[in-house]
Amino acid sequence: MTRVEVDEPRLGLRERKKLMTRQAILDTAHEMFGERGYDNVTVAEIADAVNIAAKTVFVYFPSKEDLVFCGEEEMRERVLARIRGRAPGETPLAAMGSLMRELMAESGDQVVLDLQRWRRMMGDSGVLQSRMRLHWERLEDALAALLSDEAGEGRHAPQPRVAAAQLTLVFRLMASDEVLGYVRAHPEQAQRAALEDWLDSMLGMMGGGTGGYRRR
Repeated sequence: MTRVEVDEPRLGLRERKKLMTRQAILDTAHEMFGERGYDNVTVAEIADAVNIAAKTVFVYFPSKEDLVFCGEEEMRERVLARIRGRAPGETPLAAMGSLMRELMAESGDQVVLDLQRWRRMMGDSGVLQSRMRLHWERLEDALAALLSDEAGEGRHAPQPRVAAAQLTLVFRLMASDEVLGYVRAHPEQAQRAALEDWLDSMLGMMGGGTGGYRRR
């Protein structure tokens, strides 16, 4: 869940109140979505729970789905910055793996619970599934543009696009039902390690190539 800072001393009282209201809307929306499902919660109900008018929600968030994807652009920029600023000798795939570990570390012991909350909030909503696909497409396009520029190749060159698709797949799978199912199959005390094992296996498989996988 995206947090906002409300104690920045350089901000005035009005700005701090706006940040607090924005975070209250997010917290309330995410809690209600997690409990009842996105499609079963209205903006009016969220506004009522925060004690504001429904139209005030749209002052902070242009659409209902923005309550779920409020940090989309910031996360995309973080991914691009990590790939762009990778160390000499570090591959884009290694940089993406490093970023995923950073994100897991930021969640700490709550990383599995955070993943479970996210999947509950997404549920089976067609609106959110469509928005998620758009999110992955935008990320892949941005990565492909970055990598093709680095390589001095055209935007339709195969290698930057395939690499971008694989990098996006790392991010997509780590937020998927498949990963959550794998993690849940392990005892609670082993679930964090299972999540890390999935990431390591995925990176190893991509890094080694899949051309010879399961050859008969």
